[in-house]
Amino acid sequence: MGERLEDLDREELLLTARRLLAEAQALSIRISAVNEVATAINRTLDLNEILRVVGKQAKWLLDFEHCSVCLHSTNACTTLFGPHIPIDIAALPEGSPINKAFKTRQPQLIQEAGATVILYPYASQIIIPLESEGKVLGTINFATTKPRAYTQEDLRIGYLLALQLSSAIRNAERFKEINRLYAELDAEKHKSDQLLLNLLPVEIAEELKNNGKVEPLYYDCVSVLFTDFKDFTQLSEKMTPRELVDELDYCFSYFDRVMDKYSMEKLKTIGDSYMCAAGIPTPTPTHAFDAVLAALEIQQFMELRKRQKAQENIAYWEIRIGIHSGPILAGVIGNKKFAYDVWGDTVNTASRMESSGLPGNINISHATYELVRDFCDCEYRGKISAKNKGELDMYLVRNLK
Repeated sequence: MGERLEDLDREELLLTARRLLAEAQALSIRISAVNEVATAINRTLDLNEILRVVGKQAKWLLDFEHCSVCLHSTNACTTLFGPHIPIDIAALPEGSPINKAFKTRQPQLIQEAGATVILYPYASQIIIPLESEGKVLGTINFATTKPRAYTQEDLRIGYLLALQLSSAIRNAERFKEINRLYAELDAEKHKSDQLLLNLLPVEIAEELKNNGKVEPLYYDCVSVLFTDFKDFTQLSEKMTPRELVDELDYCFSYFDRVMDKYSMEKLKTIGDSYMCAAGIPTPTPTHAFDAVLAALEIQQFMELRKRQKAQENIAYWEIRIGIHSGPILAGVIGNKKFAYDVWGDTVNTASRMESSGLPGNINISHATYELVRDFCDCEYRGKISAKNKGELDMYLVRNLK
């Protein structure tokens, strides 16, 4: 103050005290305003909302005509107040105040800006680094056209705001990163769920995910269907490996669509053999009829395919289809490569219906015949010898009644 307090008269002391009190009150108000801004920006984790609040409420702290935030994460500056000035962080001159703040981590107080300064329309500028956990996130910039408008106290107030803004930006970036990770995890979970559903029925997949295992279930009566191609081995020798795989994929993909149509469960393919079942994992009283309907569509498809190949003078295999109805046990085997499978004599008998069938026909057992006789015209073949099963009554499904 130049003079000692004891040398001032009472009136001068009173004026000095009032001035100091006013400055302290003004500083207290500005600090309270910083705290209010901090409270407001910490209510949200959205970066755009944080910057909007700062641009709206920072006028209570500093007198400025321009306010902007430059962030490394976006490599650009966002204007919060005043006319927009495009700033490309990557193209900033080496000695620019913003670059200096980035590198030195020190606030920059500019009292009279030159024409080369980025915010050149504004004479007075405060550039404050936004720093969190030892990393510079960017800068917050204040500017006004009045020369020498900012003081060290303004710099300190801006620094307090920058501390709060840095923390809010870091939290917003972490929240965004967490959301990204959750999205990636969710996408991976969706992929794994889809892969699981490609291997297992929906109900079985859910049980496996929820319990880590699947309890085997006994079914009183389901219908198991097998298909097989006659002369597959001989004809496949005349095809390239690619042609063979493509043809099997073409046929089995159609079979898969038929399974979906009649709510049947595809169980496996082994070479040229296709195995499926009706009535699992959800029991249905129409399982035998569903299996026969699916077999008729497959039969019709393979006949059409054979005609197409004949027009091209290409030999083609014929299909054998066998169906048997009876009790089975169903469950999941394996702990890495899961497979939904069925066991029991019903499976063996269904396989014999196929191997003992006639090419191009649907061969069913007496048990299946009893379940579909009211809906299908069937031709009795008599008792046919089946491997390891002796003589079994067999029927050919001709068409629907």
